[in-house]
Order: sequence, then structure tokens, then C-alpha cells
Amino acid sequence: MRTLSDPLDDKDPKLKGNLGTLGLFFSVMAFNAPLVVVIGVIPIMIAIGNGLGTPVLFIIGGLIVAAFATGFLRMSEVLARPGAFYAYITAGLGKKIGLGSGLAMLLAYFCCCVGYLPFGGIVLGSLVSNTLHGPDLPWYVWALVFWLIVAVLGYLRVDFSAKVTAVVLFGELIVVFIYDVAILARGGAEGLSAAPFSPSNWFDGSFAIGLLLAAGMFGGYEVTVLFRDEVRNPAKTIPRATYGLIACAVVIYATTTWLFINALGTDDAVSLVTADPTGAMDSTMVTFGSRFLLDAATVLVNTSVLAVLVCAHNVGARYLFNMSADGVFPRALSGVHARHGSPHIASMVMSAAALAVNMVVVVLNIDAMAFYAAVLGVAALTGITVQFVTAIAIPIYLKRTGNHKDHVMKSIVLPLAAAAGFGSVVMLSIFRFPILTGGSQTVSNLLLVFVYGVFAFGFVLACALQRWRPEVYKRIGRQ
Repeated sequence: MRTLSDPLDDKDPKLKGNLGTLGLFFSVMAFNAPLVVVIGVIPIMIAIGNGLGTPVLFIIGGLIVAAFATGFLRMSEVLARPGAFYAYITAGLGKKIGLGSGLAMLLAYFCCCVGYLPFGGIVLGSLVSNTLHGPDLPWYVWALVFWLIVAVLGYLRVDFSAKVTAVVLFGELIVVFIYDVAILARGGAEGLSAAPFSPSNWFDGSFAIGLLLAAGMFGGYEVTVLFRDEVRNPAKTIPRATYGLIACAVVIYATTTWLFINALGTDDAVSLVTADPTGAMDSTMVTFGSRFLLDAATVLVNTSVLAVLVCAHNVGARYLFNMSADGVFPRALSGVHARHGSPHIASMVMSAAALAVNMVVVVLNIDAMAFYAAVLGVAALTGITVQFVTAIAIPIYLKRTGNHKDHVMKSIVLPLAAAAGFGSVVMLSIFRFPILTGGSQTVSNLLLVFVYGVFAFGFVLACALQRWRPEVYKRIGRQ
């Protein structure tokens, strides 16, 4: 019988690729959509979150994620498996909790695929009609454009998707860099102030909401391990890409938030952003940059959405691939394209399902932005919950197998510290879920039942497989 440290059988389907450190980094960083965070999230965090103290929250969120990543990467050394959270939770806490968590993460990534289509349709429609003075068409027409591009890229070799997202991300980072340098060079509205980093402002406004949103801006690093079979030299590539992602995100988000506040003036920033979050950001781009910079940012928000969709689709397809390879889903879904080495069948299923859900939204005439907010709220809560469970599973597995020796800090201390941080964020998410979804308390409660119902369904399904299909049960978690 194979052990967890044994290689997978040769007959097991295996993906192929040639991603290097930069290719993997760009694939993951693109999922974080830095320009979407700068334009669409940071102003909201200042308005309803921690006010002037918002930059510090990105540092705190980054430290939580870095602590988790240390144990996460240690686990990847010991347990050389594709499957990431799904495989690690199974190894540490058992197949039942592992399958529930795997289905939950599949739901999280699928929600990103589904939710960003109407959002992309709206922003692309706005760009075409308002900026380019083109036709004013319904959002779902433009969403279909995004869907077609993502469906094609998801079918092809992952290296190709990485090249596309690299170009997109490079453009985003240039815009953010120019914006930051422009404010820095002119000294903000009234001279650069370190007040946002002062301890007296750390608990301004709602610290809880601010930390919740900040923690959600570091998603996607699971991809570094999930693409294990598709990268060159995983032992070096995966750690470099993971730590590079976290460090880059902390620097970009904390620095840009600090400069944005200074661009408005520390005395007026919170009130101006609260009154008009989008307008406040747009005005600083024009004032300290130019109208061209704002137009460029508007264009790149669309490409940023595309990058998020491509990455979420690729990750979701690989979750579906891994669980079908285990036999949880039909094995036909674990087909590997002979030329591209991609999970092309799982990719097509993801594309078809995303299109079907959005067709329901159109037919039922559901408000596109309300739908986007609700499913992204589901994705955020689900993802953070699974990370919390993973942070518990890792030290349990490493301690049980003796792989914690000589690595106690990486294997035990830091993962448990991350578990405490993620656990706090989960509780905040549950109590503040109506803010995330933009819905009523009743709608939020139904969505919470749905999210944790998926965990429960996976647990029950594993019990059923253990009784009636033990050969499949043994393989849960890429074992």
C-alpha cells in the first residue's frame, strides 16, 4: 500500500507544464488583481474599515499569511502532492474533513469564475460606451466576451495562460507604480505624513472589518502548490513564488494606501472617501497623474478582471481534475490533453457550468452587481475557512509523522499562529456577512447555510464512499 510520501502511480493522470518562478508568480499575483484592489477595495476599506489606520492592516494580514505560508511550504516539502489544501487537510485531519474542504475550495474558485463574469461585463460595457463611445449593450453581451477568452485559455497549456496574465499584470503594476511615484514626488496634498502608521490610528473606525477585507486581499497563493506538476524544479520555484507574492502584495497595498490617504490629506481623507469612494480615487489619479493615467487604469481594470477569471478558472479546473483523478467525480473528468498537458475536460465543464449559472442570472433578471457581491462574499468566507482548517491540519500531520523535528517553528508554531489569525477572520466574516454580500440578514443566513452545507455534504459523501466504494475512499486527498 502506498504511503503519503510515496509517489503517485504511473497510471495516475498527471498534468504537464514548464512554469518558472516568474511565470508562477505572475499567475498567482494576477489572481489578486492589484489594480482592482487599489481602485475598488482600498477606498472601501478606508470608508467602512479602519480609516487612517488601513495601511497597517495590510501588514498584519501579510504577517498572518506569511506565517501560514511557512507551514504550507514545509508541508509541500514533506507531502509532494498536487491538491494543495485538499491534500493537506486530508493528510492531517482525515478523508472526511478533507473531502468537505476540497469541495468547499472548488466552490470558492467556481464562485470567482461565476461572479467576475457579470462584473467584467459591467466594467467592459462602461469602457466601451463611456470611454470609447461605442454601443451601449447589456452586461451579459460583454460578459460573454470574457467567457469565451477564459474558456479558450483554460483549455490550452497553462504556460500560455501564464504569459497572458504576465502581460496584464505588468500593465497594472506600471499604472500603480506611476500613481505612487507621482504622489510621492509631489508630497501629497499637504506633505507626506506618517500618521497612518501611528499606533494612535491603528484602531480607527472598524478594525474588524478592515482586517477582514485586508486578509481577503492575499488569496491565490495556493496555486503555487496546486501547479506542482506544471512547474520546473518545484523545490525552488514554489517557495520563491509564494514569498515573492506575499512580499509584493504587502508593499504594494500598504504603500499605495498610505500615499492615497496623503493625496487626499490626512485630515480629510476619511470623510472624502466615505462620501465618494470611487470619485476620491479617480480625483487623485487625475490630480497627481493625468487624465491619461485614469483612462489607462480604466482599461487595465478590465484586463485585471480577465486575469482573475483565467486564474480562478485554471485553479477550479485543477480541483475538479484532482478529485476526479481520485474517483470522487467521474474519472472521465481527469483527462489530460495529449498536446497541451492541460485538464481540458475539467476545464470545459467549468466553462459550461459558469455559463449556465450566468444564464440563470439573465433569465431571472437578477441584479448583476448584487449577484457579484453575494457570490464573491461566499468565495471569501469559504476560502478563509478552508485556510483556517489547513492551518490546523498541517502541524497535526507534521507532528504525527515526526517531520516537525528540527523545524518546530515552521511546522508547529507559525501554522498555529496563522490558525489563530484566520480563526478570528472567520468569526468576523460570519458576524459581518451581510456587509460582504450586500443582502439582507435572511439572504446572508441562507448563504451561510449553503457554504457550510457544502462542507457537510463532502463529509457525508466521504462516509458513503467509505461504506460502498472503499477503493475510491482510499484515494481521497490524492493518496
